Amino acid sequence: MLPAASEADDRIPVHVLTGFLGSGKTTFLRHLLGEPDFADTAVVINEFGEVGLDHLLVREVSEDAVLLSSGCLCCAVRDDLVSTLADMLAMVRCGRVPPFRRVVVETTGLADPAPIMQAVMSDLQLRRGYRAGSIVATVDGIGGAGSIAKFAEAVQQVALADCVIITKSDLVEPWRLDALELDITKVNPSVRRLVSSKACRPSSVDVFYQPDDWQPRHIEMSDVPIVGKHSAAVGTFTVKVEKAVDWAAFVDWLELLLAGRGQSILRVKGLLSVLNDPRPVVIHGVQHVVYPPEYLPRWPEGSEGGWLVFIARDLSRSAIENSLATTFAASC
Repeated sequence: MLPAASEADDRIPVHVLTGFLGSGKTTFLRHLLGEPDFADTAVVINEFGEVGLDHLLVREVSEDAVLLSSGCLCCAVRDDLVSTLADMLAMVRCGRVPPFRRVVVETTGLADPAPIMQAVMSDLQLRRGYRAGSIVATVDGIGGAGSIAKFAEAVQQVALADCVIITKSDLVEPWRLDALELDITKVNPSVRRLVSSKACRPSSVDVFYQPDDWQPRHIEMSDVPIVGKHSAAVGTFTVKVEKAVDWAAFVDWLELLLAGRGQSILRVKGLLSVLNDPRPVVIHGVQHVVYPPEYLPRWPEGSEGGWLVFIARDLSRSAIENSLATTFAASC
């Protein structure tokens, strides 16, 4: 079972699950949600972008809060984390949801986890019911070394982590994993490292383990070695794809786009209608790589046609819209 708070401190721990764009945070979270030991957990999801695809994949509903079949409470951040956490405690007190033993906050791929922990530790209202837990960072086994080398956000996430999970390890040569572990150690020498593959993922017990004498580190921004390039120019925009697309033609277009502009496109994700298939198709791409599609059983309530969310540098919405219009003039 996951460890509860110690007898001396029965407040609810708030853990942070962070990691750079495309590193597998949501996939790993879905794995955790399937564990019996993860019941009685509140999950708070914050998505960078105009459309929060990742929390649809986890919840497949549109309400602000829902009780999952696993026994987990899932919420989406609407305004700020402090009010969301306070509202969750209020829902427990009035009996609207069952009590939970821990909170996991899944951050955006570009988030700095420090302000989250600072909010929990400094807000007087939250400190009555919550305490700081662990910071867990996912690092992409395929592209993690490049992210650490190029992006300050990726460095910050690793530097602040109590535990790093190297994902997609089954898709990488052992020597590359060894090199990535060395890169991680240079940023954060004391961090616990776990390796995850599609066939074998660490359990929630291993990930959020805290020894009896564990204390949250005092987080000071000046203590964190930021060596990646600052990426303030990263932006997000959404392109609507109103009509059903021919799947083969769309894949060709997306692969060509990522091959030519992969350095600018940090991530693309979306939900599309495909010809001859009633299910909505979930799209994922990270830089030069297009991942196998996933399918939702039904369209989310309130959805109006398909869309693509781009998280990119030096790339405009109009450029993508013009490219789509030229390639899919008959369907977009």
